[in-house]
Amino acid sequence: METRNGAPEADGAVRLEIGEIAYRGVGVARSGGIVHFVQGACRGEIVRAVVTDERKTYRLARVVAVEKASPDRLAEPDCRLPDTSAPGREVRVPGCVYDHMEHGAEVREKNAQLLGFLARNAGLGEEAAAAALRPPFVSPKSLAYRNKAELHVGRTPDGRRTLGYFGDDNRTVVDMIRCPLSVPAISAAIAETREDPAFARWAPEGSRAVFRWSEHDGTALYVDRPGRPADDGDGAFFTEDTPVLGTLRVPARGFWQMNGDVGSALVSAVADELRADLPDSLVDLYCGVGVFGLSAAKLGVGRVLGVESGRDAVRAARGNARDHGLDARTRFECADAGRGAAKFVSAFRGPGADVLADPPRAGLAPDVVRALLASPPRRLFYVSCAPDTLSRDLKLLCAPGAFRLESVRLFDMFPRTAHFETLCVLRRS
Repeated sequence: METRNGAPEADGAVRLEIGEIAYRGVGVARSGGIVHFVQGACRGEIVRAVVTDERKTYRLARVVAVEKASPDRLAEPDCRLPDTSAPGREVRVPGCVYDHMEHGAEVREKNAQLLGFLARNAGLGEEAAAAALRPPFVSPKSLAYRNKAELHVGRTPDGRRTLGYFGDDNRTVVDMIRCPLSVPAISAAIAETREDPAFARWAPEGSRAVFRWSEHDGTALYVDRPGRPADDGDGAFFTEDTPVLGTLRVPARGFWQMNGDVGSALVSAVADELRADLPDSLVDLYCGVGVFGLSAAKLGVGRVLGVESGRDAVRAARGNARDHGLDARTRFECADAGRGAAKFVSAFRGPGADVLADPPRAGLAPDVVRALLASPPRRLFYVSCAPDTLSRDLKLLCAPGAFRLESVRLFDMFPRTAHFETLCVLRRS
């Protein structure tokens, strides 16, 4: 039996009660004055876990047995594949930290994590954060939703070739015979590629294989080889569906939300906000191929400025504007959003001016935050894929006299993984 202070049992496991699920999907248990972060647990469970790493103030552990299971636990995890290196065993798909939990429970945990980030990290407090939080948008699919998969070519110590995702050490390639998160067409393409003898010749160890799919164009494979410029897709485009506009052309290697259903819901949510209180102008920072800015123009916004640092994306945005007859209302600039933020935001300053920002995981560049505070728009729509950098930015933007958080909503863009998308609507104080 385990001692009262959480000391290991004879087999090296510790008995832990899981109090909550932290960001990135680990269960939190406190025992013997030490915090344990436990992989593969559900809230309220009593588990036996082995410690995998010990630090000064906490331990990392993984579940080896469940003594008291949560009703949220699946009978069998849904992101496991046969281990190609050990017949008869299974391996978890890297990144699928919620594959043991019911999808609805996963979304509830993520929504609670978002609330915690807003209340504590952003400094809004429990009451204000809860008042702003709206019900989450749940992905219709928890599996087979990804329209893009990036796999790596590796090799085992005994020389066996592998094709899969990086493991927890960010170096070892975990071999994947298919991808449970990807659409069936991509999983079929992965299986076909693995069997193709020619693939070994033109994709050596260290290469990255990028599979992409759209309903209009089917599946394509692009390979980045070590020491060579990235394959740009030969100027190819994919046709993607989107609300408000219909279809957009996206560079084959360009950014597009990987969950089509949830991506469309996010665009629709922004469109609903715009319709309810149509601005005179909109600055669309980190605009990509222009889906938000062009949707705003289609809805009747008179002036739209899109800012994006990727040249291919800007060319596509301008082409999409022409295709939809919106080039008279829109302008797309190829520029770094941070370095040009002061100019772009102040140029569209006015009582009816709004700004939308959809930055990468690093969040808003410091110069963007400064520009928004110096020339605050009427409303700011902040689309984020990382709650830690979002809360960092909100702490500055929601300082007294700056912006007020009007609403925040989680979009379940990446089921089974630790990540999610968030839409915040801020209004100038």
